[in-house]
Amino acid sequence: MRRRFAIAFFAAAALAAAAPLVSGPSSRVAWTLETVKLARSGDAAKGKKLHEDCAQCHGEAGNVDIPDVPDLGGQDSLYIYKQLSDYKAESRASSIMNEAVKTLSDRDMADLAAFYAAQKPPRSAGKPAPPNNAAVKLATVGDGVRLIPACDACHGDRGAGNPSFYGMPGLKDQKSQDLTVQLMAFRSGERANDVYRVMRDLCKRLTDSEIGALASYYSGALPEEPPTISATKPPQKK
Repeated sequence: MRRRFAIAFFAAAALAAAAPLVSGPSSRVAWTLETVKLARSGDAAKGKKLHEDCAQCHGEAGNVDIPDVPDLGGQDSLYIYKQLSDYKAESRASSIMNEAVKTLSDRDMADLAAFYAAQKPPRSAGKPAPPNNAAVKLATVGDGVRLIPACDACHGDRGAGNPSFYGMPGLKDQKSQDLTVQLMAFRSGERANDVYRVMRDLCKRLTDSEIGALASYYSGALPEEPPTISATKPPQKK
């Protein structure tokens, strides 16, 4: 286990060192002690009240049967807090979400994060897809030649989550289409709120078929035809 995390750390460091300089921060969230305490001190009851404005898209408990909408129930609270903060700062682009979080305070975002984290996580329906050898290798071992660390080293075994990494999302049983869209958005640079460009530089080294296989592996669903790059672009403001 220690070896896996060491490999992930050094590979991520190599990716960061190789990344070109870009203007502006990828995120305004810094995991200081104060920020971590705030993000983990949310009131789920208050978050439930705030969620009433979100339920139309995200369902009563944060999970909804829409292929490209992420399931939030049971998701890591620090991850949700960071994404909400990034949407508000427009470090992550979406005309819908940028507008939806505009009036939220840091405390509101912590409360929403606490509510979603307290809900039941999604469960894949039906018989799990047979494991894809390429996906299993990338998830558990990575590819040292291409400087791709094992996905599970950061996201936990089979993507079940990793609280020791602040703001790290769980991938297990997330929707295949949404996972595919997010990986392709990182690859194209349309999504750019990953600190040190780790996901962007990693995804540039993945093929369409590898992205589809990883999405299938973590969702437990059969592989789908990857959407086109244009389909992965977050909605922009008019």
